[in-house]
Amino acid sequence: MNKEILTELAFFGNCVLWGIYLLVFYDVFRIIRRIFPRGAILVGIEDLLYWTVSSVLIFRMMYQQNNGIIRGFAILGMFLGMLLYHNLISDPLVELIAGFLNKIKGGILSVIRLILKPFLFLGRGLGHGFHGVFKLFKKILLNIRKLLKKHNKSSKITLSDKEKGG
Repeated sequence: MNKEILTELAFFGNCVLWGIYLLVFYDVFRIIRRIFPRGAILVGIEDLLYWTVSSVLIFRMMYQQNNGIIRGFAILGMFLGMLLYHNLISDPLVELIAGFLNKIKGGILSVIRLILKPFLFLGRGLGHGFHGVFKLFKKILLNIRKLLKKHNKSSKITLSDKEKGG
């Protein structure tokens, strides 16, 4: 075979691999999103970051391997790699890895809950104790206020009382 044709075939194969690499890189984001769910704004920012980094990497690859010339068959090769990876491997792989990591996450959270359980129990007990003390102080303050009101009413001296006593 002609050397130029072999070079072009190698470049096409490399583009197919780049398509696979790009979707593997995106699957990392998909797995992280399944383990740690996030809102639409953060997903949008992640996607923007992904496409920015991907476009820089694609441009770098094209510049190094094809003198910066964008060819239709190079884009077709990347698309073909993405299509093959997505249809054959991507979804089952993401489900498998995310499920496995979610189980690990659940186990870690269970251990953390188990470790924190005595502290939570103690905190609840103290909380109930403080609540009881607070209610007691509130009762005492209300009783003191009632006594002061009663004392103020009985100790008020009116002018007529002064005149009688004085």
